[in-house]
Amino acid sequence: MILDRLFIFSPDNDEIFKEYVFNKNGVNIILGEKRQANDETNGVGKSTMIDCISFLLGKSIPKYYQNNGDILDKNIYIALKVCTKDTTHFLSRSFNNPRNGFLLENVNKFSMDISEWKKVSLTTFKNYVENLILTKKEENITFAALREYIMRDEKNGFNDILLPNRNGLRQYRYLNYLFTLPNKTEFEIKTFRDRIEEMNNQIKIIESMNINIADLKVEEEEVIDQIDELDKAIKKAKTVSHFKNSTKDYTLIKKELNDVQNKIFEYEHIRSQYQKNIENLKEKVSEIKQLENVEQFYNDLVGFFPDDVRENYKKVKEFYDFMVDSRGNYFKDKISSLNSKLKKLYSQKQILEKDLEETSKIFISENYVEDISLVMDKKKDKEVELAEIRVRINDYNKKNEIVENINEIQHKVLRINSMQYDEFLYFDDLKKNLQILFNELVDVSYNQHGFLDFEYDNRISYSKTSTTGRVKISCSIPDERSHGRLHMKINMFDLTWFLHRVLNNFDINFLIHDGSYSNPDPYVKGVLLKHLDKRLKKNAKGQYFVTINKTELIEEDLKYFEEQDMVVAKLDRLNDDKNRFFGFKF
Repeated sequence: MILDRLFIFSPDNDEIFKEYVFNKNGVNIILGEKRQANDETNGVGKSTMIDCISFLLGKSIPKYYQNNGDILDKNIYIALKVCTKDTTHFLSRSFNNPRNGFLLENVNKFSMDISEWKKVSLTTFKNYVENLILTKKEENITFAALREYIMRDEKNGFNDILLPNRNGLRQYRYLNYLFTLPNKTEFEIKTFRDRIEEMNNQIKIIESMNINIADLKVEEEEVIDQIDELDKAIKKAKTVSHFKNSTKDYTLIKKELNDVQNKIFEYEHIRSQYQKNIENLKEKVSEIKQLENVEQFYNDLVGFFPDDVRENYKKVKEFYDFMVDSRGNYFKDKISSLNSKLKKLYSQKQILEKDLEETSKIFISENYVEDISLVMDKKKDKEVELAEIRVRINDYNKKNEIVENINEIQHKVLRINSMQYDEFLYFDDLKKNLQILFNELVDVSYNQHGFLDFEYDNRISYSKTSTTGRVKISCSIPDERSHGRLHMKINMFDLTWFLHRVLNNFDINFLIHDGSYSNPDPYVKGVLLKHLDKRLKKNAKGQYFVTINKTELIEEDLKYFEEQDMVVAKLDRLNDDKNRFFGFKF
């Protein structure tokens, strides 16, 4: 996608305040000028111009712009004309209506009549822009996530190749993507590692129940023997021959009733355990929620919330939230199923009790002597005890199943890591080409060599800080401890992946650096920018946008840039502020 031109307009009076035309390939310089010695170049709109391009590419508009009376009173709209291989599109945003975007699709002519534009939600607008920029989709890679690397600003983007206060896993994945290197492995392995951690937590819960499997097995055998003895006693029970048939009926009904009662007790016991599990999970979540003020505590105490504390708190809370949502729903479903079964058993029990009462009347009236119900009651108590023991044994057996699952996942991690490391070795030619590009830029700028390397971390570890599967990037140039050299290193680092993508016709053919050339040596700036412009124009593809103050350039270089039409915007405070970015001061 090519950024063609930028419009600032107001549909209220059908007026275009400003129109900036960009070079479709090569360097685009946004220049801050001053005509008098006491003039300033800060505040004329260089960064504001980059901000507006960023808004038009899907970034949210900050309150600073949304609440500015000068912009709101004029009902300012900004629009960007972009070109793809076959079509032209116009993207627009309104500062008075920041939650929406406006589109003109597949048209060549710009219109200030908003009724001709398609009004869409900000989410739809962002997706539309992303589809224009990233024609080949990759899971968990979005333009919104990449934007900070494609549009770096001086405020926090040029202290290191990585951005501050960002998740390391995601940062390296985005940079690996930009360099077209493997980028999924660490994320995939972390998913497995999180599952292992979750299962280890389940094991800890089971172990906290103090289950001794050996003792339980012994108890189980003892209770089974006792039940067998009671069964034998029941079978040997003597009754008067006159009541043989009635006794047989009584015994059968009593046995069936005992079976039903045993089943009821077993189900009620299991239901109670499930309910207790739900309550324990809720209690844990309640305890975790008591830590919700920890972020404010850290902010008050030290002024920020440490990432590791936030990550730990987030993972713990996510785990128990997951357990409440997932396991809690599982237990609730089980309870619901048990309630349904218990309802039927209670009904069956009521019928059996009535039948038993009728049968026993015969025994009472006939002085029935040997009532075996006492023996059956004892057997029932033992069967209940056996059910409790088996429930606990079943809990212990779950631990073995979990351990087996952990072993299986660890085997998968080993296999994936080995395969991905072998795949990474096949990228040796790509790594060499990237190193050649980087050293070319360092050589042009400083007549020295730099260092750019890519290393796959194949060390197997399941700790929270593990980076198994990460493609780590190292980058340095001589004497980079000075701010100027450090900024130049990051410029050249970004330009390496940018040139690689341009030369190989990959997505993302523009790169924007705001304020990165304020500190480097003036001579070096001109040399690098001239080289880039020639390289991109020779390739007839790729746009590099930079903001520079006029005083930061050698006069000879500035003249060259203007002659080659590399300067696309000259911004200053003259002409009643009409030379500012918006055409007025705000």
